[in-house]
Amino acid sequence: MLVLMALLLGLGELVIRSVHLLRDGIPFFESNAGGRIGPITLDQDLGWKATEHYQEALVEKTQQGTLYPVRRSQTQYGFRQFGDLKSNRLKMLVIGDSFTHATAVSDDTTYHAILAKLLNIEVFAYGVGGYGTLQEFLVLDRYLDVIRPDVILWQYCINDFINNDNQLERLSRINNNGWVRPYWLQGHIQLLSPKESSIQVRDWINRHSRFLYFVVTRLDRLRASQTRDTVEVDIEAEGIRHAGFARAVGVTDELMAQVRARVAQRPIMAFNCVEKEPYSQALRDISAHHGITYWDDVARTVQAAAERGEDVYASDGGHWNEHGHELAAKALAKHISTELSLSPAQK
Repeated sequence: MLVLMALLLGLGELVIRSVHLLRDGIPFFESNAGGRIGPITLDQDLGWKATEHYQEALVEKTQQGTLYPVRRSQTQYGFRQFGDLKSNRLKMLVIGDSFTHATAVSDDTTYHAILAKLLNIEVFAYGVGGYGTLQEFLVLDRYLDVIRPDVILWQYCINDFINNDNQLERLSRINNNGWVRPYWLQGHIQLLSPKESSIQVRDWINRHSRFLYFVVTRLDRLRASQTRDTVEVDIEAEGIRHAGFARAVGVTDELMAQVRARVAQRPIMAFNCVEKEPYSQALRDISAHHGITYWDDVARTVQAAAERGEDVYASDGGHWNEHGHELAAKALAKHISTELSLSPAQK
């Protein structure tokens, strides 16, 4: 049995590494010990980050089944978009999670790339799938003094509250990728696993076996798709009365206070990628608390288009496809133009 298991593991590793070589250009014998998992690289401070100088060409599918080509890349420091540091144009730093990472669309069709064109500004956009607010703040802290932006655009998402609280994330089946991440606990950063398995087991799999990583993550997704036993159901029923959610709102508020302190008087503008209660009201309150301009109609614009039958989502049914990004960008452009009083030349 042990020999058979070893042979199966070896065969699985052979197949996965061959796929990565042919599809993604990842060398067959490249060790995961460096933490690279395609567009993601493990990081001792952030948990994981966007892989620097990563490129990929593939075919994606919309939720309604339309195929379209995607050429995506991650540039300096892993940014999806890295503008000209020497430019005299207004510089905007965009921080977010998977909606800003935008792996389902090409470089020039992300909402932030479209914003750069519509507003004639320099955009620097960094987002990574699964990120919580602390990870986003740490990215901001790393690159704020490199970019020296004039304004910050912050992309919230409703999963932020789950990902900001280890206890909630352990109870979540749909917003838990199993990766070790930093959490803000009583004013200190602590790396913890959101799974019952130990940090050491998950970390070993992530770093050393592409096949086991493939198996474990697919099992996580399968469990998520087949159960309603997830903490989000209770939160949406109880709202702020849910003790764990109330605790996560407090942590998120503390983290956005850190963001405000770090950027000082620079304008911070924010939007949510999905409008859903009680998360949206919590984000409105947190934004108002820290002088952050918050727009709640961006996600609604995309959601309304979907309700009209327009094809706005990628194949996963949650993230935006090219049309969804375009709708979000146009809604944002109107707000940003007014908020910053951009001159006609800047528009």
